[in-house]
Amino acid sequence: DTNYNGYKGHVLCMEAFNKVLKLKEVFPNANKEIRILDAGAGTGIIGKMLVDLGYKNIDGLDISQKMLDLAAPKHVYKRLICAALSKDRIEEIQTGEYDVTLCAGTIVYGQAKPDSLYECVRHLRPGGLFIFTIRADSFDPVELGYSTKFNEMEKAGIWSLVKRERRELYSNPHEEKHRDCYLITYKVLKHC
Repeated sequence: DTNYNGYKGHVLCMEAFNKVLKLKEVFPNANKEIRILDAGAGTGIIGKMLVDLGYKNIDGLDISQKMLDLAAPKHVYKRLICAALSKDRIEEIQTGEYDVTLCAGTIVYGQAKPDSLYECVRHLRPGGLFIFTIRADSFDPVELGYSTKFNEMEKAGIWSLVKRERRELYSNPHEEKHRDCYLITYKVLKHC
């Protein structure tokens, strides 16, 4: 599914998920029944990885119905929601519905813009975790607004940074331009 140019955003998100759920001071109620949103679910790779670990309450969100149609036969999601991550409210998702959102490869220039982050936060309960990748070429340039928005939301007390690290997103040496990403985990403190 994602072997194109050695893409590994899904692996990075799952690595962060597995690590942070072991930190009781960050996420004290970790169990296999938590509600998880796979935002940018695509064909269901992260959903399958979660099910293989014993998680059951997973919904998939993607802008492409064709991708969700490919995910459906895997039977890893309770619900499949076709909608874009944007500033607009996704009516199918209740405020505070999820404990964790995983989002690999979707928060990036040209796809989900910085103002979509408020909607991402709305999906999570206070104390919930937002674990995502963002390509370095989207995060680093201040003029694109991502790093500024992350900092604004932190200063406003909407979320707190758990961890941010620069990682290799593509293992293919020909993907130099988009090779690196930031793997970021925020804990939601309140809704906007």
